[in-house]
Amino acid sequence: MIGSDYVLEAHNIYHTTEVDTGGCFNGGGQSALVLKGVHLTVHSGEVMAILGSKGSGKRALLDVIARRSEGSSRGQVLLNGSPLTKSLFQQRCGYVTHACDFIPGLTVSQTLNYTPTILGGYLKSSKVRQVLADLALSQVSHKKVENLNISEKRRLAIGVQLVRDPVMLLLDEPTQGLDPLSAYLLISILSNSAKKTGCGILLSMEKPRSDVFPFLDRALFLCLGGAVYSGGTRAMLEYFHGIGFPCPQLENPLMYYLCLSTVDRRSRLKSRSIVSSYEVRDLAIAAVVVVVFLPQFFVYCCFAGGNR
Repeated sequence: MIGSDYVLEAHNIYHTTEVDTGGCFNGGGQSALVLKGVHLTVHSGEVMAILGSKGSGKRALLDVIARRSEGSSRGQVLLNGSPLTKSLFQQRCGYVTHACDFIPGLTVSQTLNYTPTILGGYLKSSKVRQVLADLALSQVSHKKVENLNISEKRRLAIGVQLVRDPVMLLLDEPTQGLDPLSAYLLISILSNSAKKTGCGILLSMEKPRSDVFPFLDRALFLCLGGAVYSGGTRAMLEYFHGIGFPCPQLENPLMYYLCLSTVDRRSRLKSRSIVSSYEVRDLAIAAVVVVVFLPQFFVYCCFAGGNR
């Protein structure tokens, strides 16, 4: 269990890497700026969600923080005020990807027990039992890893990192491919674990459900590599309300503002952390014009042409 408060900070993060342009004859990608002046802060015991559509820069940001990104980066990533180097991240933090490289033939309990940690003997056995209980894996502790379902495998991958007692845990799309109930269970487990152990959690999500909103302490909305909003979830509602975009009562705040911030992917965000109310309003008006008036204009043209 973490004994002191930790703060993970990212300041003015820019990242350039090679992206796939989708061409048939260019034989590869081209260099592009995928992160543009992103800021974030996560404290011990908090859960922060990085939200954005495909290509918004979610995975690139996690990779930059974890010091495993390809390409060139600039900006600062700090852990308690000190630069977060690759070796420091490996010692004090964890990263859960979709690659579940478990050893076939081992049980869930054995997989956790064989994970290298600084603990040994009774202390490690106690830690493994605690992680199994916290991740709702106790009932399948003697089950072989190859016989687990996708939800159990995802939780076991998280457990491998939690056994190491990280101060910060990064997760790349942990709810992807899960049914709604399993996704809710996973996010609630992560939230409880963060509060119980003091571990800060930073996870990415593309399609957040409304039922996970109460478990999130902070949110970062990304659009084309730029930050539309970064801060507390309660402050998020107040911020968008203050610039003239209150969330409708029956709407999911996460999806509502995610859709609002990505309504026109061709627009380019300026290099600042929050989009102004005028930019958001212009995007919304443009979308209404295209959706409402363009079909009517098309019908009018067809009608007029037919009467000639």
